[in-house]
Amino acid sequence: MKHQVSSIPIDFLKSFPRSVHRNPRNSQKEALGIIAAQMGSVLIEAPTGSGKTAIGLSFLNGMKNAGHGPLFYVTPTKAAVDQIVGAYPNLSVAYGRGEHPCLYYEQDFAADEVPCSLLRNCPHRVCQLTGRVTEPGSEPCPYLQQKYEARTSGNVVVCTTAFYLFNQLFMQDWETPAGLVIDEVHRLPSVVRNCLTYDITDYHLERSREFLKSIGAEKVAGQIEEFRKKMVHIVLRRSGGSKTVLEDHELKELIDVLSKIDGTELRKSVTKAITSGTVSNVDLVEALKKIETLIFSLSRYMHAFEYSMTTPGRHALNYTFAYYESEPTEGTRVRHKLCVKSYLVAPLINKRLLSPFTVAYSATIGDHKIFSQESGIDFPFYSLASQFPVKNTGIYLPTDTPDLSMKSRPKREPTKVLRRIAKICRSLANKGIRTSLITISNAEMEKFIFLCGEEGVDVVSCGNGVSPREAISNFKSGVGDTLVGTEANLAESTDLPGGISPVIFVLRPGYPRPDDPQTKFEEKRFGFQRWGIWQWRVMIKALQARGRNIRGKKDKGVTIFVSQQFNRFLLGSLPTYLKPAFSAKMTLDECVDAAVELLEE
Repeated sequence: MKHQVSSIPIDFLKSFPRSVHRNPRNSQKEALGIIAAQMGSVLIEAPTGSGKTAIGLSFLNGMKNAGHGPLFYVTPTKAAVDQIVGAYPNLSVAYGRGEHPCLYYEQDFAADEVPCSLLRNCPHRVCQLTGRVTEPGSEPCPYLQQKYEARTSGNVVVCTTAFYLFNQLFMQDWETPAGLVIDEVHRLPSVVRNCLTYDITDYHLERSREFLKSIGAEKVAGQIEEFRKKMVHIVLRRSGGSKTVLEDHELKELIDVLSKIDGTELRKSVTKAITSGTVSNVDLVEALKKIETLIFSLSRYMHAFEYSMTTPGRHALNYTFAYYESEPTEGTRVRHKLCVKSYLVAPLINKRLLSPFTVAYSATIGDHKIFSQESGIDFPFYSLASQFPVKNTGIYLPTDTPDLSMKSRPKREPTKVLRRIAKICRSLANKGIRTSLITISNAEMEKFIFLCGEEGVDVVSCGNGVSPREAISNFKSGVGDTLVGTEANLAESTDLPGGISPVIFVLRPGYPRPDDPQTKFEEKRFGFQRWGIWQWRVMIKALQARGRNIRGKKDKGVTIFVSQQFNRFLLGSLPTYLKPAFSAKMTLDECVDAAVELLEE
């Protein structure tokens, strides 16, 4: 699939947001020159400090000024959306349903908590073609009103990747964008996989069955109960208390039972009950929401099960695993669950999500061939030079730390090395230098917190009612000397510049767990080639972790990679401009001394 635009060349530099930034940086000029010369889709590795947001908005505003639209700027998180629309004027924002209240019920519900598609008599519904509400004079639905205004504004629309994905795949309210920017594009495959993951639980099916019986839809209720029994039987037979990937014959059993559910009769019965006022009680909102999900998911479940099977000439594209909770935690009503995970998302991204003129970028692309295999994005690739002085950073791999892989690590590790790190954090705190530790597992994080208590380190972490966001915010405000968190919480999208945490320890690379269903699927699907994908992922995480404390030209920061596992790939994964900052010739204590010297210069 070629992504080219036949158009008069556009000078994107003329659309640079000078009201926010006085003059473009050299990296921004370079990137906009590449985009203009290519006049088609490009993939750009732009180091921290390149001014990626301004690059993307210059491109989109140039397209807008040339009369093209619609135009989207897509970023993974709502926090990033907020930051962009707060910094740049004349943008339209589109938030998801969960960010808006529902006006249909008097009680407080978010729009994503109610069965919106079933409430056809809702007076607040906003027509996306005309902007009119269903009942003149009614207050418009905040979600649909915002969406209509964004569609008709003619402005660049800023939204999360998840919002863009669902609207392009399922809602289709917008035509294919004329111009698209994908920020943090290295995260796109995992975001799409997570968005297209379906959980089928015994509780969900049981509530749906009970509701259908209450409105007299006995036949469909019986069909759903038959599917629930089959699911529970397979889960109990397969899971054994662990997450177990289903075999093809089990998927076929599920498909045979699922195909008997009459989706048309299901929708008809529910719509009739709502129209007649039978289910107007707000106590039934949860049940209605589950029914809505079931109505729209029947065909998805069928396709997902089918794509989880291997057929002649085609490997499985998804995988489905079973899980049984033998002793549910308090407040949990789910005992048996099937989880359907979309895996091979590259064709979907390539065919359904991209624009004819897409600019995709990230600070960490790594091996763009493996990235293309993961994402389906095979654009001309460009890597920009860094604008930061390399002398301001150090990337250290000590010579005397252990290999922390499960098969190789010595006895009593990682406890011994975690205690060493805790002592170093205390020593650095006495010098006024704050630190962070990135672990892989919660167990490692909790062990480090315990050791910090013994060593007298003022540590900040999540848990005990403190969310990761709150912990990071507290640390940024000056609380504590050391921040600890898992890779999932700290390795990406957590900025610690300006001396907040000039020293970061990364304990070990996050290779996949052998018992994880995705690991098992990839072993079966790719064989030995899976190691190339796994290595690319840990490289990206390592590079992301390294950039947490270097966000501006004046920042100084050191990253110490602890486990000898990093020896396999760390130097090779570094961009050319960062290689002079790398050292693997010092002990851990010498690395710390070098860090102090660098920070005090």
